[in-house]
Amino acid sequence: MRWYGQAKPATLAFEAPVPETMAGRIAVVLLAVAILILTSYWRSASARPRSFTGFLVAVGIFLSIDIVVVHWIFRLHRVTAGPEANVIEPILVAAGLGFVIYGLRRERRSYVTPPASQTRADRFGHRPAPRA
Repeated sequence: MRWYGQAKPATLAFEAPVPETMAGRIAVVLLAVAILILTSYWRSASARPRSFTGFLVAVGIFLSIDIVVVHWIFRLHRVTAGPEANVIEPILVAAGLGFVIYGLRRERRSYVTPPASQTRADRFGHRPAPRA
């Protein structure tokens, strides 16, 4: 496959190692996945549950939309330069969709219907002032 319109990469202060083998490229993708998992664990431990749910949905949308639009439709780049991208990319799209579905279901379950005896003021901790 021929790639058109690629810009010359930026010059760094050091020579970045580029994996030449399939195992090396897969190791880089696994490192990125490990960073994503650690970031989401850190986020879940340091934030409210709804914030974590939003984080999951955002990551899922990014994974799915980025791969489908940028990698497959416009063919700007791939996850890796080798044939393993044909296996890794659909897995990442499925994982992204899984994050979105899980996050939205978790968000829907977080809305608990209050008992009928509980008023709106009771739910939000506001009590009406006594009338004279």
